[in-house]
Amino acid sequence: MDRTLNFEYFLPTRLVFGVGSVNRVGEFAKSLGKKALIVTGKSSTKKTGLLDRVIAILEKNGVETVVFDEIVPNPLSSTVDKGAEFANNEGCDLIIGLGGGSPVDSAKLIAVVAKDGGHCWDYTGSGGGRVPKSALPVIAIPTTHGTGTESDPFAVVTNTETNEKIGVGFDQTFPTVSIVDPEVMKTLPPYQTAATGMDAFYHAIESYINTNHQPTSDLLALEAMSLINHYLPIAYRDGNNIEARTALAWASTAAGICETLSGCIANHSLEHPISAHYDATHGAGLCATGPAFFDYIRPHTKERLARVAQIMGAPESEIDIDRLSKMSIEIIHRLQKSVDIDISLEELGVEKSMLGRLAEDAMRTMGALVEVTPGNLKTKDLERILEMSY
Repeated sequence: MDRTLNFEYFLPTRLVFGVGSVNRVGEFAKSLGKKALIVTGKSSTKKTGLLDRVIAILEKNGVETVVFDEIVPNPLSSTVDKGAEFANNEGCDLIIGLGGGSPVDSAKLIAVVAKDGGHCWDYTGSGGGRVPKSALPVIAIPTTHGTGTESDPFAVVTNTETNEKIGVGFDQTFPTVSIVDPEVMKTLPPYQTAATGMDAFYHAIESYINTNHQPTSDLLALEAMSLINHYLPIAYRDGNNIEARTALAWASTAAGICETLSGCIANHSLEHPISAHYDATHGAGLCATGPAFFDYIRPHTKERLARVAQIMGAPESEIDIDRLSKMSIEIIHRLQKSVDIDISLEELGVEKSMLGRLAEDAMRTMGALVEVTPGNLKTKDLERILEMSY
């Protein structure tokens, strides 16, 4: 141990993991409420038949349902407000998030606003920092292996009036139950497989590098990175490979636990303004900034990046910490290239003239993550990383 250990461990969510586990949703729902609002996106769960399947299971268990299907990628605070009003008008006492990170995040916030009142943006740091006293129970059923929102209290929301994208998290926004069924992820297209898989990777590595890292999150982060490094290229090439989908589903959940216990760092601060201004896919934005970000802070965290390189396939004969830490950046590039998502900010459509604004937004809206990043970064450092990522 290189320092005195001080940490908390709080994870009140019941995690139900495994192929076919979605069939148990009725079992849990009937103990939590009588009428469920199913929060989902506009098309994917309908096309795959999953939405109808979940509704049928719930009705068989005596739980009424109504559907709110207006969630878009990078969900909007105004949509959350609309969903909360709909839930109350329909008399719902249970919220089910069905889909990727956006529907599940939205479900968490709808549960808060429906129960505790006000508007969604009130609960963000930019909107006043209101802390909820209570929330409706939430069942999370993720259909992607990326956000880890099934095992953390966080939800990310965008305000289109201010072009701000902010994450919030409270004890009240942990899902009550999360059902992680790798089988429902088999229909995820290749690009979303890559983007969500790399999102989970960056949750894991950022938690591992976080100055607040702790023993449990360290173990899970290393496990998640190793699994993603091996199985993401397999799932990208063959979406029906259930072994790969299962490994990635667990890696995402494990990385979500890492977020809960230690948290992300400034790479996420950098990405949020990018997807707020340009509506970019979150995982792609992380890939655009990630290698340059870790290269920039490498002098302050060589030992940990060296360990990352080792668990991701660096030669066992290499033992020099400095060379291994440099190798970790090369290996991250290699992983991203293997799933065709090793991209630049320019390729995402970001204008070079916006880099200073994006750096300022990152520090202003997500400065807390910068504070737990090795290297004592300032706004000028964030701007330099964005320039390196261009």
